[in-house]
Amino acid sequence: MKLLMNKEIKIPWYKKGDIDAGLGTFFDSFGKIIIAIPILIGVLHMPEQLVFGKVVAATGFTVFIFSLFNTLLARDLGKKTQNRDITALFGGISGTTFFVWLNAIMLPTYFVSQDPIFAWSVTIGVSLIYSALQLILSFVFSLIFKFIPREALMGATVGGALTWMILSPLGEAFTTPWVIIPTLFILFAFYFGEIKPKFGSPALIAIGVGTIIAWASGVMQVNNLRESFANLNFYLPSFQFGLLTNKSLQAALNYLPLIIAYLLAELTADMQAFAQAEESKEIYPVRTALIGLSLSNLLGSLLGSPFLLNYYWGHPAWKKAEAGASYSLFSGIVHLILCLTGLVAVVTSLIPVSASLVMLVYIGIVSGAGAFAAGRKRYYGAMMFGVAIPLFELVNNKVFSVINVLDNFTLNNSGLISEQNTDSLANIGDGSTTIIATKLAEAGYAGGFITLAQGAMTIAILYASILYLIIDHKWLKTSVFFLVATIFSFFGLIHAKELTINANPALSLTYFGLAITFLIIWLISKNKRNRNKI
Repeated sequence: MKLLMNKEIKIPWYKKGDIDAGLGTFFDSFGKIIIAIPILIGVLHMPEQLVFGKVVAATGFTVFIFSLFNTLLARDLGKKTQNRDITALFGGISGTTFFVWLNAIMLPTYFVSQDPIFAWSVTIGVSLIYSALQLILSFVFSLIFKFIPREALMGATVGGALTWMILSPLGEAFTTPWVIIPTLFILFAFYFGEIKPKFGSPALIAIGVGTIIAWASGVMQVNNLRESFANLNFYLPSFQFGLLTNKSLQAALNYLPLIIAYLLAELTADMQAFAQAEESKEIYPVRTALIGLSLSNLLGSLLGSPFLLNYYWGHPAWKKAEAGASYSLFSGIVHLILCLTGLVAVVTSLIPVSASLVMLVYIGIVSGAGAFAAGRKRYYGAMMFGVAIPLFELVNNKVFSVINVLDNFTLNNSGLISEQNTDSLANIGDGSTTIIATKLAEAGYAGGFITLAQGAMTIAILYASILYLIIDHKWLKTSVFFLVATIFSFFGLIHAKELTINANPALSLTYFGLAITFLIIWLISKNKRNRNKI
């Protein structure tokens, strides 16, 4: 009997649920690449050879490495726990950071500098800093949840999902509403209406319908499909150390508030993914899983991929579908083939962006609903406060992107565009920011939008945490969080466009005054409790 227990079991490399699960996770991740390519080429004007040969190749290779890691991790855990039916963790390109990095970093940097390579290098720098900090957090993640209330992090996560996975994609997709509307509600009918197709997956059917409508209505062009075959080649990823210049890294450091906030938000989402696996009695080593994730992101950044990876929710669903340890690897292999051969260009020319965006919208809705379902009703107010703040960042970014585009349009049409003019636009923020803010205020755009947009995710976590603590009458911790807000605002981590000393003295003093106020409230309440005991 003892020999039987110690005998190593064999984990199957294939189970019948692997195809459906692999297909579902593939579209979940690969859809972001489909969205990114037309933006990189059509908006940022990056050369196609650069997009497919560097960015896409690096991204596909990184997803493959991460998928391989998750498969090996599952097989190892299955052998240790004698579970031959173990279902792997799965993940891919993070929908949250994908849209934030694209809309809040890469596009604004390009609109200001008019240099797609610089915009790419700054975004890579941001991802590199994020990955390095993520690796550090992999060893101390448990400390985070001792100090920051879970509902506060979840509220900020929902705010990020609402902003960058629902509002931003919907705004982009509704440029062709006749494509996105039927695609979206067909997908909703399958998932929320619990209609089970007899063949194919809900995502494949919905995106297929949207693709047919797009081709029939002339949104997609045969010429573009024909031209996409010119990108077929073999692309081998290579390290892009040359992009990491002092200038790009300095610009990347200005996004440190954004990095820290989304790092905490994504960590919360990752922990939820691990918790879902535990529901199926599959307890993965959290530290090992996070280290694998952070090293994959670090490798991707160095190879030139600006898009980060994370773990996805949905483990119980794939467990129910009888997926095994290898479905994640199958998805990674398809990523690898499409991205390293240029076939991704053909896929992009076949499937409209507006149709592929529906998966991100669905994920954003499910993520938000899941966060509130996991949260306690007592703290819904704190969560809603966290949800609201990130919206300011989207609004503010759109407004200033329009301003930068109009400035560049004026300079181009007056024949005055030059490197000097571009630099002046890149430095928009000193005297020019005051002038623009004044004009915007006259037009009804309050300055508070700008103040709350700077470090919005960090502000969301701080404000939601403070409200959470106030609900529980934890006055000393409330004071500590206001002190943290004082330090963050002093150094420009919040309410400032860049890191600097004494970045916002008025707000630093305000937060410090509140820290003192709640410290006094704590002392009064402590003395009152002591008197009551006597």
